[in-house]
Amino acid sequence: MARLVRILVATTCAIVATAAAAGPAAAGEAARLPWQYRAVPLVGVDGERAGAFAMNDSGQVVGQFETADRALHPFRWERGRMTDLGVLETGPDERGMARDINAHGDVVGSSDRGGLQRAVLWRRGHIVDLGDLGSGSSYASAINDRGQIVGTSWTADGEPRGFIWQHGRMRDLGVGGFTQPLDINNKGQVVGWSGRGVEGPQYAFLWQHGTVTWLTTSTRSRAHAINDRGEIVGSITDGTTEPISRAVRWLHGRMTFLGSLPGGNASGAVAINEHGVILGSGNVAPFSADEHAFLYSRGTLRDLTLAGVPAEVAHGVRDINNRGQLLIAATLYIPVGRDSGAV
Repeated sequence: MARLVRILVATTCAIVATAAAAGPAAAGEAARLPWQYRAVPLVGVDGERAGAFAMNDSGQVVGQFETADRALHPFRWERGRMTDLGVLETGPDERGMARDINAHGDVVGSSDRGGLQRAVLWRRGHIVDLGDLGSGSSYASAINDRGQIVGTSWTADGEPRGFIWQHGRMRDLGVGGFTQPLDINNKGQVVGWSGRGVEGPQYAFLWQHGTVTWLTTSTRSRAHAINDRGEIVGSITDGTTEPISRAVRWLHGRMTFLGSLPGGNASGAVAINEHGVILGSGNVAPFSADEHAFLYSRGTLRDLTLAGVPAEVAHGVRDINNRGQLLIAATLYIPVGRDSGAV
């Protein structure tokens, strides 16, 4: 599942990336990729503000596109055909975005009504307004196969709080501060980040059964995705003179640095499948915005430009499914000659 991120070397809230450069052995392994990728463009996903954000194992992709009237609408794409999912309210300011999809084809995201953004669920041709925590504004970020949904809603006091929606009811996760849950697995474990506002310090968290565990307490961090084994991926930011982020994985309370691409000092992880294969991007020169997409598996970080994924799309890494298909910048990349998600 997926989550919206771009690796930026900056001093603001962007997670700027880095890790120790990969050694010669790792670099040699990275050059011997086991397959190439075939690009399948998402025909119909048009417009400057269009984007694809998540997919499931059936290869169904969701996101947003611009209509002929330049309105933003949510879509589901499957086997070369795009379907407009519709919005809550039509008119001059109509807008909607699909952010995630589960194995059953249920889609979550947001749609505007009465000038306010509303968290919604698209299911079997119907749009369900999920409600809010008091302000009238909310959006959904992720859904699992059990139909549990997480997202952010503003309270009556104007504070953005993370929520979980289940059994037809929305409730506050109780994390506190400006909270953005970004993923939920089939065990109901939730990950994301929380802080003192968009520009303030942000810390990755794991929420399970009402208990919050902070994945870091002194170093800024974000958790973007979690699989059913409880593997969490994201990034932490070094407290150096020029903030740099490092792609990481958390498992059973232990944090592992994933490394960086040869020549680079920046990386960030955005998605993980049930095989433990991680998708991310990183730069290829110190403090540079020149990025490549990568896969990480079994201790090896692999440069995807060597497998047919263009460098210029690296900023759009979004998702990986259990078949090893990649969603990057409104294009589906399918491994040629094999359909396993294992590397």
